[in-house]
Formats: sequence, C-alpha cells, structure tokens
Amino acid sequence: MKICISNNLLNLKEGLEKRGYDILPWDSKDNCDALICDLKNGGLTNVINENSIKKEGILIIDIGSKTIDEIEYILNNRLYT
Repeated sequence: MKICISNNLLNLKEGLEKRGYDILPWDSKDNCDALICDLKNGGLTNVINENSIKKEGILIIDIGSKTIDEIEYILNNRLYT
C-alpha cells in the first residue's frame, strides 16, 4: 500500500514506516492508495488538482486527533471507527 502523508505529519510518517508501510512524498507523481492530511488546514489543496494522482478509489484520511493505531485500522479496513 502506497501512502502519501502531508509534510507536516512527520511523526506519523516515521511511525507508519516503522510498521512497514510504503510512504511516498506528498508531491509524489506515483499513484497513492491513501492520502493522510489535516483537512481543517487545507491539506488537500495542492493535491486535488494534480493530474498524476489517482482519484478513483483513493482513501483520504483526515488526521484530526487520531492515533497511529486508529490510522492503521482505517488503512487496513478502509473504515472509520
């Protein structure tokens, strides 16, 4: 699973890498399976208009106050709790 994480979420990026996830740079030209960002702070503004980002079937996760365990649950089950 390829995940793009907003640049300001460094701790989450490092934590998911330790758990074996393939983390791509936010501005990656590769297709991501999931995007993780802070929607309240305009996290998708620069990505939505990118033609290279796969738009169908992509999982968008708002970090909010979620723990890394909650994020991993969402990634694995494609469900919010």
